[in-house]
Amino acid sequence: MEELEPTIDQSLYQNRKTRAAEIVYEVTTQQSGLPFGVAIADIQQSEAHFHKVTLETYTVVQGDLEVSLDGERDVLHPGDTIKIPLGVVHSARSLDETPARITVTTIPEYSPEDRYLAE
Repeated sequence: MEELEPTIDQSLYQNRKTRAAEIVYEVTTQQSGLPFGVAIADIQQSEAHFHKVTLETYTVVQGDLEVSLDGERDVLHPGDTIKIPLGVVHSARSLDETPARITVTTIPEYSPEDRYLAE
């Protein structure tokens, strides 16, 4: 997936994770030692997944995003926020040909071990 404009300067994040249709820029990582996490994500289409420990909050900052929570769909626009409860299977997709950009806050800090792909 190509980077969304404006690009995120490397000095603003600690780690970058690239998947087929999303890029996640981790502003904080587990090494930060904080009880929360912050990331920026550019999403064309995310994989359906859930968390057992991590509460997530998405805030759309650019583009329009459809978020699915256990099959229920919400359309979000810049400034809209959605909280994702524990155990809820969720995914997101841009409603445009370009990715949507969101901020993601997590409690506690995100851990890759707490990302379970839905079947």
